[in-house]
Amino acid sequence: MSATVIDIHEHGIRVDKKKSRVKCNHCGKEMNSFNRLKYHLGAVGTDVTHCDQVSLTLRETFRTMLIEEKSGHTTPKRVGKFQMGNSHKRRKSEDSSSEGVSPENGNVAVEADKQNLLSNKAHKCIGRFFYEHCVDLSAVDSPCFKEMMMAVGGGQKIPDSHDLNGWMLQEALKEAHVYVKKIKDSWKITGCSILLDAWIDPKGHDLVAFVADCPAGPVYLKSIDVSVIKNDITALLSLVNGLVEEVGVRNVTQIIACSTSDWVGELGKLFSGHDREVFWSVSLSHCFELMLVNIRKTRSFGDILDKVNTIWEFINNNPSVLKIFRDHSHGKDITVSSSEFEFVRPYLILKSIFKAKKYLAAMFASSDWNKEEGVAISNLVNDSSFWETVENILNCTYPLIHGLLLFSNADNNQHVGYIYDTLDGIKESIAEKFNHEKQHYITLWDVIDDVWNKHLHNPLHAAGYYLNPTSFYSTDFHLDPEVSSGLTHSLVHVAKEGQIKIAAQLDRYRLGKDCFNEASQPDQISGIISPIDWWTEKASQHPELQSFAIKILSQTCEGASRYKLKRSLAEKLLLTEGMSHCERKHLEELAFVHYNLHLQSCKAKLSEER
Repeated sequence: MSATVIDIHEHGIRVDKKKSRVKCNHCGKEMNSFNRLKYHLGAVGTDVTHCDQVSLTLRETFRTMLIEEKSGHTTPKRVGKFQMGNSHKRRKSEDSSSEGVSPENGNVAVEADKQNLLSNKAHKCIGRFFYEHCVDLSAVDSPCFKEMMMAVGGGQKIPDSHDLNGWMLQEALKEAHVYVKKIKDSWKITGCSILLDAWIDPKGHDLVAFVADCPAGPVYLKSIDVSVIKNDITALLSLVNGLVEEVGVRNVTQIIACSTSDWVGELGKLFSGHDREVFWSVSLSHCFELMLVNIRKTRSFGDILDKVNTIWEFINNNPSVLKIFRDHSHGKDITVSSSEFEFVRPYLILKSIFKAKKYLAAMFASSDWNKEEGVAISNLVNDSSFWETVENILNCTYPLIHGLLLFSNADNNQHVGYIYDTLDGIKESIAEKFNHEKQHYITLWDVIDDVWNKHLHNPLHAAGYYLNPTSFYSTDFHLDPEVSSGLTHSLVHVAKEGQIKIAAQLDRYRLGKDCFNEASQPDQISGIISPIDWWTEKASQHPELQSFAIKILSQTCEGASRYKLKRSLAEKLLLTEGMSHCERKHLEELAFVHYNLHLQSCKAKLSEER
């Protein structure tokens, strides 16, 4: 097959015949000749500016040609032109004795192609690392980075900061847009939740980042400085309404806030008070944190958590003490399971120390123990009232911790169908801890209900409970006014059309008729299949209800905190003064690439951990 011929003159224009000045058609940069234009377009050499607008395909084509020329294996080409394609693939009937198509030259071209592919892949990997982790792009120019790259071998050309800020960023931006578009296309089926990540920077600016989350993955939308409007609730409402319009009212099912205080809390009150098509809720983990804080206030834990932490540090931070403990615990350590939620760590330590109670007592009672060391710790361990308080705290709090960790470690991030059962299970577990003696646990239930009613609950949760077949077809299902009302509100606001059909189909679902007859049997809803998959596989006979159920059950209850967005880039973008339009555009592109690569990586990491 013949190669495609490309003319260098099609990529530049002579602007000064006397001085032979040439201007690049891609970026407008001027240089001294068409020959230098080739180096400019191929990003070859350090004495010529590289083009940051040319496509990757053209760049690699020019680079290949220049590498071949330097190797002395160039093929005869028409003046001012070179060939794009593999000349070694020409028909065998061509004159194999002519220069440029000999076996030797063909091998060189093949090797050059391989090197180009490797180089391109290496560049993309390096670029992704810098963009995803928000590393200062100038670090690529440091001698130690180049030394590191040389040490790992491969002989690849190392990109510089010009490459990272130029053509490599543009290629990464294109890939990020393709990735984001793919996720946005899924919103028609699953809808999405908009997550707010609000913070105050060291100088007191109020900033917020917006993320859209759905089963296909989270995507970064934008960051905004709300310092000027944080006290103008109407302006804040207009801001959120505008964002919902940008994403699409039909696509946005709910907004999940990160806090109940300051401007976010005030906005939540106003937003929740409107009869709106989009629901408002507060992040599941933040609500659980509020519950724990309020329980701690009502039960007067005092400094018990601090004392328990002191024991844990005393054991684990002293090698000699740890050795004695292991001698009495049969080699076991006081381990604390990891959690993405920092606020649960004191309670995880509490649980571990309580489990090690008998080993601690044995250690301090043994002849191995130096009686003068850790007297205060020894007194604590031998204090029965201390352990009674520890057990009481665990009874009050650990059902909540366990419930939160269940959500965190779930196979997916779609919580709406499970939150009703989980909260009920937490309350029942607390009651069991206190032998169902109401006077001992009712204040704990009140704390949970208060946070649920004020901050966490929205109608989607009731609809999710109703539409989760595992819950609905169980003997424990309870249809109370809150569930009925939530289902009705969700139907009105989420289903934009076909509401009468859906209502009729809900009756078939309720009665277990038609396709739901077999699908409602215990072996069909055993918990192995997710609610979304159940509706996808079992309910095709009722497409309107199927679509409604999938959109409801596809929503999360968790906020943006789980994705741990790096805020420094957003702060630089929003707060740097005196930037030109080009500088701001460049920073916006960098932020878009960074945050979406970071979110993509988070999605993959969470999937691996499950």
